Amino acid sequence: MNRTLIAVAAAATLVGTSALAADMAVKAPPLPPPPVFTWTGFYIGGNVGYGWGRDTTGIIPGPTPAIFVNLLPQTLATDPRGWLGGAQAGYNWQTGSFVFGVEGDIQGAHISGTVIESPIIQNNGTPFPGAGNNITITQKLDWFATARARLGVAVVPQLLLYVTGGGAWGRVADTANVDFRPVGTEQYPASASSTRGGWAAGVGGEWSLASNWSVKAEYLHVSLGGTNTVVAQPFIPLPPFTVTYNFNRMAVDIARVGLNYRFGGIVGH
Repeated sequence: MNRTLIAVAAAATLVGTSALAADMAVKAPPLPPPPVFTWTGFYIGGNVGYGWGRDTTGIIPGPTPAIFVNLLPQTLATDPRGWLGGAQAGYNWQTGSFVFGVEGDIQGAHISGTVIESPIIQNNGTPFPGAGNNITITQKLDWFATARARLGVAVVPQLLLYVTGGGAWGRVADTANVDFRPVGTEQYPASASSTRGGWAAGVGGEWSLASNWSVKAEYLHVSLGGTNTVVAQPFIPLPPFTVTYNFNRMAVDIARVGLNYRFGGIVGH
């Protein structure tokens, strides 16, 4: 009888142990914490866009308007516009929903504008006699670069809205001519090309895609340099007459879109 009880108890213990072992085997390990999304990290990318502006050039007859009666002092606008493309690189730091960063970019541009006034208006408000006489002015932005700070808010983890501002530099080329046609009469050609400094400011938004890619859209106002003054002597010497051109500040508005690749700054989707 005792042997039977001992055998039954041993069997029950074995069954209980097996059941416990089986129960323990099917329990899954605890899940790791979900990955944290962050904008922190270095990035590089490219962009394309379009620029437009309303830049002006002042025209002053010399030695005085009273002596140079055939040319009215005036200011003409060239309205430059055109396409641009380039590359950018930067770094972001995220704390909470706030994102701080720095970014630099360089752009090749073909943003230019030309204004032609024909006929030339004289100092008394009447047109200069003869056909084809004109004033022609061209202003062109060949390239520009910026170095800016960015301050943004991640309104949702993958969407960053930001403001940006900093320094700007660019190559500006200006040409002008007052042409008193017909052929053989006086012309007053001038040109100036220089790298000008200034500032840039704007706003933008960036959206994270799969993995480490993101796309952005940005508006930027770029203002380069002050007035560049050139005094033009007549093509056929005619002292004391001159024309002074005041090529004013080159200012353009930029709208562009870009694609960035981030190095380790985006974790999990």
